[in-house]
Formats: sequence, C-alpha cells, structure tokens
Amino acid sequence: MSEFPLVPASRYACVADELAERGWSVQEQFLPEALAQALERDCRSLWQQDDLTPAAIGRGEGQLVVPGIRGDYTRWLDECPPTAAGRAYMALMDGLREALNRSLFLGLDTFETHYALYPPGAGYQRHLDRFQDSPLRTISVVAYLNSVWQPGDGGELRLFLPGGERDVAPRAGTVVIFTSANVEHEVLASRFERASLTGWFRRRPDNPLLR
Repeated sequence: MSEFPLVPASRYACVADELAERGWSVQEQFLPEALAQALERDCRSLWQQDDLTPAAIGRGEGQLVVPGIRGDYTRWLDECPPTAAGRAYMALMDGLREALNRSLFLGLDTFETHYALYPPGAGYQRHLDRFQDSPLRTISVVAYLNSVWQPGDGGELRLFLPGGERDVAPRAGTVVIFTSANVEHEVLASRFERASLTGWFRRRPDNPLLR
C-alpha cells in the first residue's frame, strides 16, 4: 500500500474531458502534497549530487546541447535510484493512462518521464513535443515540484493556444496535460531553480519497427 494519498478517479475523468474538448488540461493540486514534496526532494538531491545532465534537442545522432534554446538538466526516472515517491508517481500516471484509454481510446501503451531542473535564467524556446520522424508521443505531462514558488519568480509554462497564450505557474502539485502533436509551448526563464517531472504517454506503434 502506498504511503501517499490516491488521486480521486474524478480528477482523471476531468483530464479526459478537457483533453477531448480542447486538447489540454491544467490541474492544480493534482499531485498530493506529500508526494509533490517527496518528488521535489528527490529531484533536488539529484541536482546537488551532479546526477542531472544538460538536456539536448533533437533525436538520435542529431542530438545537440544548445543552452540558448534549452537550458534544463535532466535524468530519466527509470535511471534514478528507486524511491517510494517515484513508484507512487508512476502508479498515478498508470491510473491516468488507463482512464484516458478508457475514455478517449488513445491506445496509450507506455509512459516515459524525466526530472527536469532549470537553473536561474534558463528556459526552453517554443516547440512541439512530438518528433517529426516518430508519431508515438501522444500526450505530454508536466508535473511541477516547486513548493516555494511565488508570483514574479518566473519559470511559467507558456501554452500557445487558438484563443491566445496561457501561462501556467510552476507551483508544486500542478500538472499540465496536453496533446504532444498540437500544443506548442515554451518554458519562460526563472529567477530561481525550477523543478519538474516532464513525460509523455506513447501509443502502440502500428509498425513494430517504428519506435
């Protein structure tokens, strides 16, 4: 039994409804407070131990580290030392995957996620999450872990939507979910270290050779 509270099924249903209606959902206090705090401790511990590495742009052999475009430091969760918080987060995401498949018939198969820490002044320029040569990333998920964030600290996620831009504060517990192929977004520069878990639900490939 998990030491962290469960997320009510109604929250999953709300995400599914909003994705169906508009392709994105912002859920404040989606992560239980204790879980958000534990994940934040794990992320900042990795940072302090130099266990996060500069993130690259691109894919495969074309990957490049370009801090002026993308300035975060990352590590895949499945490559981190296992923790109770990490297991609880993956269980939460599995519940969300099942709810989205049940409601929206998306065929989501796996979930990949990494810690992302942006040092002061770093950001990530406007982009889409789906790679041009692979359609498998279907739903993007960003979970924020910044317990002391205050207005004016920066680091907002800017969504570029048909009705205009929307900025989401990176406050601990807030989770943003959106379609990977359609919602352009950027990370605004922060005045302080900004921590999150960023991940993607991937659908089953039609061609097993396409990964």
